[in-house]
Amino acid sequence: MNPVQTEYQIPSPASDPLPAKKTRASSLSRTRKPAAGDNANEIWFLTLSDLLLLLVIFFVLLFGLTWQQNRQGVGTPPETEAAPTPTLPPARETEAARSDPRIADLPAHTNAPENLERALSNVLGLNPEDQGITLERRGPELILTFPERIAFDTGQAGLKPSAEPILEKVAAVILTCPEMLVEIHGHTDDRPIRTPHYPSNWELSADRATQVAKSLIRRGVDPAQVSVKGFGEHRPLTPNDSEFDRLRNRRVEVHFNILDKVPQH
Repeated sequence: MNPVQTEYQIPSPASDPLPAKKTRASSLSRTRKPAAGDNANEIWFLTLSDLLLLLVIFFVLLFGLTWQQNRQGVGTPPETEAAPTPTLPPARETEAARSDPRIADLPAHTNAPENLERALSNVLGLNPEDQGITLERRGPELILTFPERIAFDTGQAGLKPSAEPILEKVAAVILTCPEMLVEIHGHTDDRPIRTPHYPSNWELSADRATQVAKSLIRRGVDPAQVSVKGFGEHRPLTPNDSEFDRLRNRRVEVHFNILDKVPQH
Protein backbone atom coordinates (compact mmCIF):
# COMPACT_ATOMS: atom_id res chain seq x y z
CA MET A 1 0.00 0.00 0.00
CA ASN A 2 1.43 3.21 -1.12
CA PRO A 3 1.23 6.18 1.28
CA VAL A 4 -0.85 9.17 0.27
CA GLN A 5 1.28 12.25 -0.34
CA THR A 6 -0.34 15.61 0.29
CA GLU A 7 1.31 18.69 -1.17
CA TYR A 8 1.07 22.02 0.62
CA GLN A 9 1.92 25.09 -1.38
CA ILE A 10 3.15 28.16 0.63
CA PRO A 11 2.02 31.27 -1.10
CA SER A 12 4.76 33.63 -2.14
CA PRO A 13 4.71 37.30 -1.16
CA ALA A 14 3.90 38.27 -4.71
CA SER A 15 0.90 35.99 -4.89
CA ASP A 16 -1.18 38.25 -2.57
CA PRO A 17 -0.58 41.96 -3.32
CA LEU A 18 -3.65 43.26 -1.52
CA PRO A 19 -2.25 43.53 2.02
CA ALA A 20 0.81 45.48 0.83
CA LYS A 21 -1.34 47.88 -1.14
CA LYS A 22 -3.49 48.49 1.89
CA THR A 23 -0.40 49.21 3.99
CA ARG A 24 0.92 51.81 1.56
CA ALA A 25 -2.44 53.53 1.43
CA SER A 26 -2.63 53.81 5.19
CA SER A 27 0.92 55.17 5.30
CA LEU A 28 0.10 57.88 2.74
CA SER A 29 -2.99 58.81 4.64
CA ARG A 30 -0.90 59.48 7.76
CA THR A 31 1.62 61.77 5.98
CA ARG A 32 -0.55 63.77 3.61
CA LYS A 33 -3.33 64.92 5.94
CA PRO A 34 -1.96 67.66 8.32
CA ALA A 35 -4.27 69.02 10.99
CA ALA A 36 -6.13 72.25 10.18
CA GLY A 37 -5.03 73.88 13.49
CA ASP A 38 -1.33 73.61 12.61
CA ASN A 39 -1.72 75.81 9.52
CA ALA A 40 -3.61 78.49 11.52
CA ASN A 41 -0.88 78.65 14.17
CA GLU A 42 1.85 79.06 11.56
CA ILE A 43 -0.02 81.91 9.79
CA TRP A 44 -0.63 83.76 13.09
CA PHE A 45 3.02 83.49 14.08
CA LEU A 46 4.24 84.82 10.73
CA THR A 47 1.83 87.80 10.89
CA LEU A 48 2.93 88.74 14.41
CA SER A 49 6.59 88.49 13.46
CA ASP A 50 6.08 90.81 10.48
CA LEU A 51 4.23 93.35 12.65
CA LEU A 52 6.95 93.40 15.30
CA LEU A 53 9.62 93.81 12.64
CA LEU A 54 7.77 96.79 11.14
CA LEU A 55 7.44 98.41 14.57
CA VAL A 56 11.15 98.00 15.25
CA ILE A 57 12.01 99.55 11.87
CA PHE A 58 9.61 102.44 12.51
CA PHE A 59 11.11 103.31 15.89
CA VAL A 60 14.65 103.01 14.57
CA LEU A 61 13.83 105.47 11.78
CA LEU A 62 12.07 107.82 14.19
CA PHE A 63 15.01 107.83 16.57
CA GLY A 64 17.43 108.44 13.72
CA LEU A 65 15.44 111.41 12.40
CA THR A 66 15.14 112.96 15.85
CA TRP A 67 18.85 112.61 16.53
CA GLN A 68 19.69 114.14 13.17
CA GLN A 69 17.41 117.12 13.79
CA ASN A 70 18.89 117.78 17.20
CA ARG A 71 22.39 117.59 15.80
CA GLN A 72 21.78 119.95 12.88
CA GLY A 73 19.34 122.25 14.67
CA VAL A 74 16.53 121.56 12.23
CA GLY A 75 13.30 123.21 13.31
CA THR A 76 14.93 125.46 15.90
CA PRO A 77 15.49 129.18 15.43
CA PRO A 78 19.07 130.25 14.82
CA GLU A 79 20.95 131.38 17.83
CA THR A 80 21.01 135.12 18.19
CA GLU A 81 22.87 137.24 20.65
CA ALA A 82 20.59 138.10 23.53
CA ALA A 83 19.70 141.75 23.70
CA PRO A 84 21.15 143.41 26.78
CA THR A 85 18.62 143.93 29.55
CA PRO A 86 18.11 147.63 30.08
CA THR A 87 19.13 148.70 33.54
CA LEU A 88 17.98 151.80 35.30
CA PRO A 89 20.60 154.02 36.85
CA PRO A 90 20.66 154.05 40.63
CA ALA A 91 17.97 156.26 42.05
CA ARG A 92 20.46 158.43 43.84
CA GLU A 93 22.22 159.29 40.59
CA THR A 94 20.30 162.55 40.30
CA GLU A 95 21.44 165.89 39.00
CA ALA A 96 22.72 166.82 42.43
CA ALA A 97 24.70 163.57 42.63
CA ARG A 98 26.39 164.29 39.31
CA SER A 99 27.29 167.80 40.37
CA ASP A 100 28.21 167.10 43.99
CA PRO A 101 30.94 164.52 44.63
CA ARG A 102 29.86 164.27 48.25
CA ILE A 103 26.59 162.64 47.12
CA ALA A 104 28.32 160.45 44.57
CA ASP A 105 30.53 159.08 47.37
CA LEU A 106 27.62 158.04 49.58
CA PRO A 107 27.69 154.39 50.74
CA ALA A 108 25.33 151.98 49.03
CA HIS A 109 23.40 151.40 52.28
CA THR A 110 23.02 153.93 55.10
CA ASN A 111 21.39 151.50 57.51
CA ALA A 112 22.53 152.81 60.88
CA PRO A 113 21.73 156.12 62.64
CA GLU A 114 25.38 157.08 62.98
CA ASN A 115 25.99 156.40 59.28
CA LEU A 116 22.91 158.41 58.37
CA GLU A 117 24.02 161.33 60.51
CA ARG A 118 27.45 161.29 58.95
CA ALA A 119 26.01 161.11 55.43
CA LEU A 120 23.63 164.03 55.99
CA SER A 121 26.37 166.13 57.56
CA ASN A 122 28.63 165.48 54.59
CA VAL A 123 26.12 166.30 51.86
CA LEU A 124 24.76 169.39 53.62
CA GLY A 125 28.19 170.82 54.34
CA LEU A 126 30.43 170.96 57.35
CA ASN A 127 28.49 173.80 58.98
CA PRO A 128 24.80 173.40 58.20
CA GLU A 129 24.07 175.89 61.01
CA ASP A 130 25.33 178.61 58.70
CA GLN A 131 22.10 178.21 56.72
CA GLY A 132 19.99 177.78 59.83
CA ILE A 133 19.69 174.03 59.25
CA THR A 134 20.12 171.87 62.34
CA LEU A 135 20.73 168.15 62.65
CA GLU A 136 20.29 166.36 65.97
CA ARG A 137 19.62 162.92 67.38
CA ARG A 138 16.73 162.24 69.73
CA GLY A 139 16.83 158.65 70.83
CA PRO A 140 16.49 156.40 67.77
CA GLU A 141 15.50 159.33 65.56
CA LEU A 142 17.58 161.77 63.58
CA ILE A 143 15.89 165.14 63.04
CA LEU A 144 16.75 167.61 60.30
CA THR A 145 15.18 171.06 60.78
CA PHE A 146 14.61 173.67 58.06
CA PRO A 147 13.79 177.21 59.18
CA GLU A 148 11.03 179.03 57.37
CA ARG A 149 13.34 181.60 55.81
CA ILE A 150 15.12 178.90 53.77
CA ALA A 151 12.10 176.95 52.58
CA PHE A 152 9.02 179.23 52.56
CA ASP A 153 7.76 182.75 52.35
CA THR A 154 5.77 183.93 55.34
CA GLY A 155 2.20 182.64 55.24
CA GLN A 156 2.89 180.51 52.12
CA ALA A 157 3.52 176.81 51.53
CA GLY A 158 5.25 176.94 48.16
CA LEU A 159 8.89 175.88 48.35
CA LYS A 160 11.49 178.53 47.66
CA PRO A 161 14.04 177.79 44.92
CA SER A 162 16.76 177.88 47.58
CA ALA A 163 15.20 174.82 49.26
CA GLU A 164 15.31 172.57 46.21
CA PRO A 165 19.08 171.82 46.18
CA ILE A 166 18.93 170.96 49.89
CA LEU A 167 16.01 168.58 49.41
CA GLU A 168 17.83 167.04 46.45
CA LYS A 169 20.69 166.09 48.74
CA VAL A 170 18.36 164.84 51.46
CA ALA A 171 16.56 162.63 48.94
CA ALA A 172 19.87 161.18 47.78
CA VAL A 173 20.65 160.12 51.34
CA ILE A 174 17.19 158.62 51.90
CA LEU A 175 17.58 156.52 48.77
CA THR A 176 20.58 154.77 50.30
CA CYS A 177 18.40 153.34 53.06
CA PRO A 178 15.13 151.74 51.92
CA GLU A 179 14.52 150.52 55.50
CA MET A 180 14.09 154.11 56.70
CA LEU A 181 10.82 155.86 57.53
CA VAL A 182 10.67 159.60 56.96
CA GLU A 183 8.12 161.65 58.88
CA ILE A 184 7.81 165.33 58.00
CA HIS A 185 6.39 167.74 60.60
CA GLY A 186 5.17 171.24 59.86
CA HIS A 187 5.20 173.91 62.61
CA THR A 188 4.19 177.57 62.86
CA ASP A 189 4.33 180.31 65.48
CA ASP A 190 1.34 181.36 67.56
CA ARG A 191 0.14 184.19 65.35
CA PRO A 192 -3.18 183.18 63.78
CA ILE A 193 -3.65 183.03 60.04
CA ARG A 194 -6.99 183.33 58.23
CA THR A 195 -6.83 183.15 54.45
CA PRO A 196 -8.99 181.36 51.86
CA HIS A 197 -6.29 178.70 51.55
CA TYR A 198 -5.36 178.40 55.20
CA PRO A 199 -8.14 178.96 57.70
CA SER A 200 -5.72 178.12 60.54
CA ASN A 201 -2.09 177.33 61.28
CA TRP A 202 -2.91 173.62 61.11
CA GLU A 203 -3.65 173.79 57.40
CA LEU A 204 -0.55 175.90 56.74
CA SER A 205 1.78 173.60 58.68
CA ALA A 206 0.32 170.46 57.09
CA ASP A 207 0.61 171.91 53.57
CA ARG A 208 4.24 172.88 54.14
CA ALA A 209 5.07 169.36 55.29
CA THR A 210 3.21 167.98 52.27
CA GLN A 211 5.20 170.13 49.85
CA VAL A 212 8.48 168.88 51.31
CA ALA A 213 7.26 165.29 51.03
CA LYS A 214 6.25 165.77 47.39
CA SER A 215 9.67 167.22 46.60
CA LEU A 216 11.38 164.13 48.04
CA ILE A 217 9.03 161.76 46.21
CA ARG A 218 9.68 163.53 42.90
CA ARG A 219 13.34 162.73 43.44
CA GLY A 220 12.71 159.00 43.75
CA VAL A 221 11.91 158.46 47.43
CA ASP A 222 9.35 155.68 47.92
CA PRO A 223 6.00 157.18 49.04
CA ALA A 224 5.63 154.23 51.43
CA GLN A 225 8.55 155.65 53.41
CA VAL A 226 7.05 159.12 53.81
CA SER A 227 4.32 160.55 56.04
CA VAL A 228 3.37 164.13 56.97
CA LYS A 229 1.96 165.84 60.04
CA GLY A 230 0.88 169.40 60.70
CA PHE A 231 1.10 170.64 64.29
CA GLY A 232 0.36 174.32 63.79
CA GLU A 233 1.53 176.41 66.72
CA HIS A 234 1.11 173.66 69.31
CA ARG A 235 4.69 172.36 69.51
CA PRO A 236 7.00 175.36 69.67
CA LEU A 237 10.72 175.04 70.23
CA THR A 238 10.68 178.10 72.46
CA PRO A 239 7.98 180.36 73.89
CA ASN A 240 6.72 182.85 71.34
CA ASP A 241 7.99 185.83 73.36
CA SER A 242 9.95 187.61 70.63
CA GLU A 243 10.22 187.82 66.89
CA PHE A 244 13.39 185.79 67.05
CA ASP A 245 11.62 183.02 68.97
CA ARG A 246 8.70 183.06 66.55
CA LEU A 247 11.16 182.75 63.68
CA ARG A 248 12.64 179.63 65.26
CA ASN A 249 9.22 178.07 65.74
CA ARG A 250 8.26 178.47 62.08
CA ARG A 251 9.99 175.42 60.72
CA VAL A 252 9.74 172.02 59.03
CA GLU A 253 11.30 168.98 60.66
CA VAL A 254 12.29 165.82 58.80
CA HIS A 255 12.38 162.85 61.20
CA PHE A 256 14.45 159.84 60.08
CA ASN A 257 13.80 156.49 61.73
CA ILE A 258 15.58 153.34 60.53
CA LEU A 259 13.46 150.21 60.86
CA ASP A 260 14.05 146.54 60.10
CA LYS A 261 11.43 146.62 57.33
CA VAL A 262 9.37 149.37 55.74
CA PRO A 263 5.61 148.66 55.72
CA GLN A 264 4.30 147.81 52.23
CA HIS A 265 1.45 149.53 50.43
